[in-house]
Amino acid sequence: MRRLERLIQDVLLFARGESIGRDVIDASDLLAEAAQTVEPLMREHGLTFATDGDCQQAIIVGSRKALFGALVNLLENAMQATPVGGKICLTGKRSGDLLALGVRDSGPGISRETQARIFEPFFTTKGQGTGLGLAIALGVARAHGGSIELISEPGAGAEFVLTLPVAAPENE
Repeated sequence: MRRLERLIQDVLLFARGESIGRDVIDASDLLAEAAQTVEPLMREHGLTFATDGDCQQAIIVGSRKALFGALVNLLENAMQATPVGGKICLTGKRSGDLLALGVRDSGPGISRETQARIFEPFFTTKGQGTGLGLAIALGVARAHGGSIELISEPGAGAEFVLTLPVAAPENE
């Protein structure tokens, strides 16, 4: 029943699309909140978790809830893909008018075939997955004028980079 409930919630969220909102979000706070949320789970799963944020006071305007959800989804996926003793790193780096939030894991990497389909709705490699998490995360990124890029070599882990535009100075 819980799995069905989650599937229905995911389908509705995907179908509706996420309204962008007008929250003024400090990128460093968003990273810290996501890290604080997943860090106990990482420890429980026997993983090393590190953060490295140099957001240089970047401000994002949009939906805090949606961006937080997308970031936590990427972190949970990394946690599920990484074997005990592995490492996950959450990074934030501002480069001019763009902010790159990265989730890198030391898991097995993602095959080329899977990489080609990974953002498709309902595509999943997990027995309990809905196949909507990454599709929704990509939708959230696009709704904020950004994107998500996957960097992975099979056998050498994976990194998902969520790139977002930084708010213009009048919003800071």
